Amino acid sequence: MKKIVLAIMFVLCLLCVPALAAESTNYEITDIKVDDLSYANTVYVEEGATIAVEVYLEGLGETTDVNVKTWLGGYEYSTVQATSSMFDIEDGVSYKKTLYLELPNDMDSEQDYTLYVEAYDDEDYVREEATLRVSNARHDVRIQDILVDNSVEAGDYASVTVRLENQGDNKEEDIKVEVSSTELGVDVATYLDELYTLPEVDNEDEESSGDVTLNFQVGDEAATASYTLDVTVTYNNGYSVVSDSITLNVEGAEADEGEVTVTVTDADSEEETKDFSTALKLGFGILAVLIVILALILIVRR
Repeated sequence: MKKIVLAIMFVLCLLCVPALAAESTNYEITDIKVDDLSYANTVYVEEGATIAVEVYLEGLGETTDVNVKTWLGGYEYSTVQATSSMFDIEDGVSYKKTLYLELPNDMDSEQDYTLYVEAYDDEDYVREEATLRVSNARHDVRIQDILVDNSVEAGDYASVTVRLENQGDNKEEDIKVEVSSTELGVDVATYLDELYTLPEVDNEDEESSGDVTLNFQVGDEAATASYTLDVTVTYNNGYSVVSDSITLNVEGAEADEGEVTVTVTDADSEEETKDFSTALKLGFGILAVLIVILALILIVRR
């Protein structure tokens, strides 16, 4: 009896377990292209690039609510993936879905990563894989850090230090670094002579990173506020540009306030002033009457 009960419980447990997703028989992935290159071979890509993953599917049956997803395996710092909108698949119909995957700019160069591509619905899926080999970009100067004074007063000079690093394959020369602010009316620039590629060569005079410092005067009329400084780096004969920004706090001159003089008088003084004014007016009135009477008397006597 005990064995029968256990057997019944085992069957019930099996019935309660949801069905696992299986490979679909209603659609298949027929081809994948990465930046127009077939996934049959290892595809070279540049770190930091946005790659186009084209997925070709063939309908073998009727299926609704299908998605296509692609993601990168082997990158440890975050999830790198892209997903299409939902669509339906019909028997005998071909489909193409293009997904754009943004590759991190700190991937290990000359290393292989696995690119997964999957089409799936609420029950089934199909999956394919491709191999990506990451290389450094030919031109890749990056702003590593920006240092600026914590706070300056209006009329004083401010200092901005920009640190750059060359992570590309090519040596870069005559790198223009510009700091500007429309609000402050600032636009200054300088040049860094050269930056070699990583890893640094065995020569102490040749570096893959370097910094420049730019100084400018804050206007005397600048108000107290936080201002945005735009940092723009132009290199590769002007064809490549990278930018960033930082905040500069300015202590402006306080606005002059008009002086206000307040006179305070007590109630008794006000009453005395009123009484004196009334008496003065009455005296002038009496004097005027007397003058008129005197004038009349003189006229009569004549």
